[in-house]
Amino acid sequence: MANSQAYDVAIIGGGIAGLSVALHLPGQMRVALFTKGQLGESNTRYAQGGLTAALGADDSPDLHFQDTIAAGAGLCDENAIRVLVEQAPAAVNWLIQHGVQFDRAQPGSNIHTTSATNAIHTTPDGLLLGREAAHSRWRVLHAGGDATGAEIERALMAALQKHPRIAVYEETYVSALLIYDGVCTGLEAIDKSGQPFTIEAKATVLANGGAGGLWLHTSNPAGATADGLALAWRAGAVLSDLEFMQFHPTVLAVNGGSHLVSEAVRGEGAFLRNHAGERFMPRYGSRAELEPRDVVARAILSEMLSEGTDCQYLDLRHLPAEKMYARFPTISAICRKYGLDLARDLLPVAPAAHYCMGGVMVDTYGRSTLLGLYAVGEVACTGVHGANRLASNSLLEGLVFGLRLADGLQTHPIDNGPPYIVGAIPCGRPETWPGHLETWPDIRLGHPEKWPDRHTITIPVPTNSLENVSTANAGPVSLSDIRREVRSVMWQYVSLCRDEEGLLEARRRVHALKQSLPAALDIEHGGAAHLAQWAETRNMLLMAELVIIAAMQRRESRGSHWRRDYETLDASLTGRHFAYVQETTVLTPENPRKEVIAHA
Repeated sequence: MANSQAYDVAIIGGGIAGLSVALHLPGQMRVALFTKGQLGESNTRYAQGGLTAALGADDSPDLHFQDTIAAGAGLCDENAIRVLVEQAPAAVNWLIQHGVQFDRAQPGSNIHTTSATNAIHTTPDGLLLGREAAHSRWRVLHAGGDATGAEIERALMAALQKHPRIAVYEETYVSALLIYDGVCTGLEAIDKSGQPFTIEAKATVLANGGAGGLWLHTSNPAGATADGLALAWRAGAVLSDLEFMQFHPTVLAVNGGSHLVSEAVRGEGAFLRNHAGERFMPRYGSRAELEPRDVVARAILSEMLSEGTDCQYLDLRHLPAEKMYARFPTISAICRKYGLDLARDLLPVAPAAHYCMGGVMVDTYGRSTLLGLYAVGEVACTGVHGANRLASNSLLEGLVFGLRLADGLQTHPIDNGPPYIVGAIPCGRPETWPGHLETWPDIRLGHPEKWPDRHTITIPVPTNSLENVSTANAGPVSLSDIRREVRSVMWQYVSLCRDEEGLLEARRRVHALKQSLPAALDIEHGGAAHLAQWAETRNMLLMAELVIIAAMQRRESRGSHWRRDYETLDASLTGRHFAYVQETTVLTPENPRKEVIAHA
């Protein structure tokens, strides 16, 4: 293995979360940034809708707070949401200062800074505002019409070039976190030539996205294989709310692709119609197409099941065509690729896996339950989304908490032992936590903020059963076949509609797939790309089973988690989060809000 290098902060992931942390850290800190693909290839790049902030004259952080709470179906962390909405305006200014060009009103436009009908909505200084589902105000900033994420990624990558202190490791697969005496001290990685090496760091930040790639139909790019969640789990960190996977209601249902059709299209007035031509959403809620995503996705699925069809239709034909082409140039181009006209054809759409509300359990400074390990963005669970994310709060979350994480690393010196610890053990895990789950990070870091005030049920999970893969040479095996099968299983049994029988079958089939995964030694001859694919596949199998366990544990329907055998919301579970920890990790049960209830 190559010699280890030392940094103050190692960041895994190159989207808005990782880049905001890297760029906001002070110049004297040595920073390393890792991306498993080329820099710029992230979920951020594909975000169409926009970024929310209460900037309109008729808006306020309180209204943004209320909308986020309402969408979250009784599971939001109010303290985290306050941080999100109150720091949003300053975070937007930070983006603008770093070169992000949000759309602005053209001179002579019919501008309204209030919610007047049929008007262009702007901030007092001319930034265009859109509206999306479950928002009570026009507050969504966008760039390039429907290319907001791409513009943010472009600007932050350009800013990165001006910071030589930030070492960028592209096409580098992070395979393990380094653990020494219960502390995360860095990472182990494989470069594009297949050479393994280690990086030692005082702080390691997971910012490598979510788990959409576990499902057959997803709006996510190919790299969303739950790597960050798997790294954190194997290191001994706590994961929370894994049952809550958001399925975006409107992904273009065409052969050869899963392309998102932004929430903003419905915000501009598009209708949803079934195969009979009926505009059906008014039957499911008073806000019709602007109901929260979980409501709209379930409505579309219900119509599909009722009709026996594989899609429903998005209808923009009643809206001004030229305005729609200008507002949604990216979506319009995608439609043309498949022979569809955005403004003149009915667009076939269906739900697809989109965003993971659960993740590594962190406080509002990104601190996990493992000293030295931080998480931000989709890989983290701050509690701001609850059981269902409000549209366009995801880019904002990565930005606000990325900046806050960087601030925390500046104001509270990192103290995880000797400056750089050599000889840490990859894939290890701490045997104990010297304190209880909710307050331990503060005990060790000396920060006055308390652990998020969540009523958390902690569930130990036997590690051996999750990591029980084949160690024998089972002969030729196609990793692509295993990946395709696990995604099919997750789509069939663990997607928008779930029940106990299906979840048990899914767990059985995922376990069987683990037995077909060869040991790492059997495939090392395949080169760096093959090693990375093997590691991704192993992560997918691990996290698929953890998601299944979480879905089995929550016996109710809430937000994005819909159980057909428990169709109603259980009031006793309002505000109660399920957190998952390795069975071998010892928790000190000092906090009465935490209870160990079962082995999964």
